[in-house]
Amino acid sequence: MEIRDIIGEIQIPNVLAFLPEIVVLVVAFLLFTLDLILSPQRKRSFLPTISALGYTLALLSFFISSKQRGDTFYGTFTNDPLGTLIKIFEVVITLTILAFAQRYFTHRRSFYGEFYYILAFTLLGAMILASSYNLIIVYVSLELVSVGFYILTALMRGSFISKEGAFKYLILGGLSIALASYGAVFMYIYAGSIDLREILTYRSEDVHYLILGLILFLIGFAIKIGAVPFHFWLPDAYQGAPTPVTALMASVGKIAFFIPVVRIMPLIEERFSFAWMITVGVIAAITMIYGNLVALVQKDIKRLLAYSSIAHSGYMLAAVAVTEAIGLKAVVYFLVVYAIMGAGSFLVVAMLERAENWNNTTYEFAGLRFNLPYIALAFMVYMFALLGVPPTVGFVGKALVFMALSFDRLWWLAFIMILSTAISTGYYVRLVVLMFMKDREKEVRIPGGSLFEVVSLAFLTIMTIGLAVVPGVVWVLIESSTETLFAR
Repeated sequence: MEIRDIIGEIQIPNVLAFLPEIVVLVVAFLLFTLDLILSPQRKRSFLPTISALGYTLALLSFFISSKQRGDTFYGTFTNDPLGTLIKIFEVVITLTILAFAQRYFTHRRSFYGEFYYILAFTLLGAMILASSYNLIIVYVSLELVSVGFYILTALMRGSFISKEGAFKYLILGGLSIALASYGAVFMYIYAGSIDLREILTYRSEDVHYLILGLILFLIGFAIKIGAVPFHFWLPDAYQGAPTPVTALMASVGKIAFFIPVVRIMPLIEERFSFAWMITVGVIAAITMIYGNLVALVQKDIKRLLAYSSIAHSGYMLAAVAVTEAIGLKAVVYFLVVYAIMGAGSFLVVAMLERAENWNNTTYEFAGLRFNLPYIALAFMVYMFALLGVPPTVGFVGKALVFMALSFDRLWWLAFIMILSTAISTGYYVRLVVLMFMKDREKEVRIPGGSLFEVVSLAFLTIMTIGLAVVPGVVWVLIESSTETLFAR
């Protein structure tokens, strides 16, 4: 091949389409460098400030990148409306979590500069994962997110529970990566391509490799999202991790691990739609029922919210089972609003852990309105949202999923969804009753609060109600992005 032929095949990548990821990457390396050269005292002020400024700059860069649609980097990165929407929510949620992290680690006397650059690399992986159909890029970004979570879960060096949760997460997380990789190999053997769009639209009479590859690929991601029976790591990891990290896993992590599965939905051929519907629907039903039943008997608030997260993975999978545009819209909406509810509930717990003699038991919420009325009010909003009570985003999300199920042959799954939601009433309402209708068990005071925490908590609480009162704000973006995917 002549040089001019090689030059003709070289594509100049559209860097502007990748601009938010570049900003986060630069921030990550800058934080890593500063952690090496700064004194411990300077780290406490510089690292959070640079992180916040960097993520704000990344948000602003979406105004430029959103105008650069299409594939770049030889088709390995796809900049489309869905990816932009998801990445904006990922960065916003990370910014709110950042407001709580410094106070939390300072109170635990375990401030680590590593937290900030590992957080940045994890966010980078989540952003890339939201914008790729390429199996190699999906694998690399999935590893980047997963390794970041393994390290962050084990960040509390003096905590045995933290190490135990991280070890279980590492073992099952490694298994999920292996299974997803084997699935990718079989899909490549089937179609001779590493692009999911080409693989799932490739026509061949022998589809055994495709079916086996899809099964392994989906099982790998089922482990990541905590679907039953692949959920065993999740309660221990959520309980053992520093609570701001738990909030990150329940929000940004949930979105990142779901999006590759969501992108597959419009590509499922009609001949496979019934098998997809039954398989995903059964897993969703088991996940919903099991998560809510086990949450009923939990005494530790983080484990209770962890099993609630498992149940919500079931609700999202119920929408994934519907291979129509309405199902895709429902699951994307539920993903972004659950990120708000999940992050908010865990961040309330992160604040309460700074109180003296707080042990994260449910009975300690008794009479919380007398001690911390604004925190009790915010937590009540999140509990009602997770339950699905109007006017909260949880109600709109579950209503959309229910509508999606009624459009297809999944009425039985809609019935199970209603039943599992009724079961969840037992523990969500119990917490609200404890806070507002019981006498206080002990005095609860949170030392060293900050304006950024209050503003971030108020922002998440207002979003939990505001996006339900005015759902069109997000719905317009979701509708345009999902219609684009189904138009392919």
